[in-house]
Amino acid sequence: MHGAEHLLEIFYLLLAAQLMAFVFKRLNQPVVIGEVLAGVLVGPALLGLVHEGEVLEFLAELGAVFLLFMVGLETRLRDILAVGKEAFLVAVLGVVLPFLGGYLYGLQIGFETLPALFLGTALVATSVGITARVLQELGVLSRPYSRIILGAAVIDDVLGLIVLAVVNGVAETGQVEVGAITRLIVLSVVFVGLAVFLSTLIARLPVERLPVGSPLGFALTLGVGMAALAASIGLAPIVGAFLGECFSPRCGKSTVWRSPSSP
Repeated sequence: MHGAEHLLEIFYLLLAAQLMAFVFKRLNQPVVIGEVLAGVLVGPALLGLVHEGEVLEFLAELGAVFLLFMVGLETRLRDILAVGKEAFLVAVLGVVLPFLGGYLYGLQIGFETLPALFLGTALVATSVGITARVLQELGVLSRPYSRIILGAAVIDDVLGLIVLAVVNGVAETGQVEVGAITRLIVLSVVFVGLAVFLSTLIARLPVERLPVGSPLGFALTLGVGMAALAASIGLAPIVGAFLGECFSPRCGKSTVWRSPSSP
């Protein structure tokens, strides 16, 4: 597909998203719901103006990274850690209950054990991007329950990958791949530990004195870098983007978007 066709598809997506966002805003509903429906409308299921491809998949993932990047700017890592116990409990329940429900339902409708396990695993997946966007629209990202939701989403991503690794190992070899699961857990802990360490180191540094061209450039580097690192170890890139930006200097005041000379 040529570049002009890609640009035309992106135009259709943007136009439909803007129109549906306007409609849902007038209905006092979350704008993100209208934007999701806009994708369904212009996609292959209905109008067929936009088709799946590597370019659109990359842009969609990049958009999710920047969404969590923006949410991270309004959230401090220490606030997430302060509700760690509650977030962990929510994450565990958010994994166990859907998994068991999907597995038992699969058995009930006649699935074999393995397909039922994969059905339960599929239900474990969450859409933290949609949740974060709704919380951002409502202006409640600083509320304790929002921190619990976002913290649980990060933990849920790790737990979901562990469940997938277990089920996938059973499907391929008939046994649990302990080595792969241990590696995933260790890498996840190291990744979050790295975020905590950097949060204590970087948060104390004034942006104006850092050897960077602009605060925005520095924040973007952190967000994209952590997203890339998360993807390289098997985590969702959006988790890396969120953790990277939630410990940016002056996070939560949006001053990172302005240059040092701005009022």
